[in-house]
Amino acid sequence: MKYKFFSLLILVVLVGSCRDKEPISNENPTFNDNHFGVNDHYILKNNKPFQVKGMVYVPGYPGFLPWEIENSTSLPVDLQNSITTDIQNIKDMGANTIRFWGAPKFCYEALKNVGGLNFIQVIWIKGDEPDFQKPQFKETTKTYIRQVIDRIYSVFDDHSPPLVAISIGNELSNSSIRSTNAAHPLIRQFSGNYIVTDSNINASEAFIAEMADFVRTYEYNTYGQQSLLTYSNEIRTIDVIDVPFLDFVSHNAYSYAVPYYKPNTAPGSRTGTLFQGWIEKIKSKHPNKPLLITETGLSVSPNVAQIGPPNYGYGGNTEAEQATGILQNIKDIQTASWPIAGVCIHEYLDAWWKFGLEDSYTQDPDDIEEWFGIVKLKKQGSWYETEFRQSYHSLKDLWK
Repeated sequence: MKYKFFSLLILVVLVGSCRDKEPISNENPTFNDNHFGVNDHYILKNNKPFQVKGMVYVPGYPGFLPWEIENSTSLPVDLQNSITTDIQNIKDMGANTIRFWGAPKFCYEALKNVGGLNFIQVIWIKGDEPDFQKPQFKETTKTYIRQVIDRIYSVFDDHSPPLVAISIGNELSNSSIRSTNAAHPLIRQFSGNYIVTDSNINASEAFIAEMADFVRTYEYNTYGQQSLLTYSNEIRTIDVIDVPFLDFVSHNAYSYAVPYYKPNTAPGSRTGTLFQGWIEKIKSKHPNKPLLITETGLSVSPNVAQIGPPNYGYGGNTEAEQATGILQNIKDIQTASWPIAGVCIHEYLDAWWKFGLEDSYTQDPDDIEEWFGIVKLKKQGSWYETEFRQSYHSLKDLWK
């Protein structure tokens, strides 16, 4: 449910079917020391289960919009220093993975220099496109995909990035999915170089399959690697998008959304929360594929009525509730009846930039989306410092 206000939505590179449940191979298996695959329940790193402890990170400091700095190769020194500090702090809290989108080249350089971290790459695409099958839109998407892949490998020039997966599509809009499907009722399957679907998919799913196949083809032909591919779905579109032809299932799940959108969800088997019940329901749809929760978190925006546990609210949470709520979410995931591949917390920094450049210089107490950070921004002279919220320390205690 994130990022509904800016013009670039996502589209995560998803696909590659590991039907034999073995890690993806290539012709030079010793060429990449960061080799990711899957089995029925887990993402594997170098053939061993890898539990994702992830953090969503967008370097959207005041005055800098993510989609505008993505192509920059000469960021201001203050911003470079902040990015490096943020990534070091994410590592210090015990996370093992950063979920990037709109990341400039310097983010990969900082991650490489800090060391010991992996990353998931989200490819953001215009989300309000009424027809995903429009030829010009598909070509523009492919051009952007090439740019992102080339940017990654320009930093990891040994062709061994610690890249867990590429995600094509993140929360594609319900209206765009339905308008695309209505415009192309005869598109029912896709067959590419690597991705082959059955004959009962819809046109939006076929678009994801085509972009995923392009990702796999371009990355392998250019750099000799085949990254895992996925798509981050969400509760409002769970019934209109299903992509089992991809390597693993990704889902953005928020505890406050379940009673609102799916109030009849059965309580969880262990904790009894609706959130755990929802996680178990998603996993049960594809029990032989890993499920990664690619977003969960809570906003501490002040001007919303407080709801509290067990579901908390879309905004209105205290900083203490944010911390206890996130820990409850993680407990729900870890104790679910099915093994879950891990979680990415949304998000590291408060996002003041949600309504554009002018808005980015102040934090709006009425804008729920600007307050999901486990770290807050504070003006210090001509630049900004960060201050940990309680949730940072709670996660550090858990993950370290």
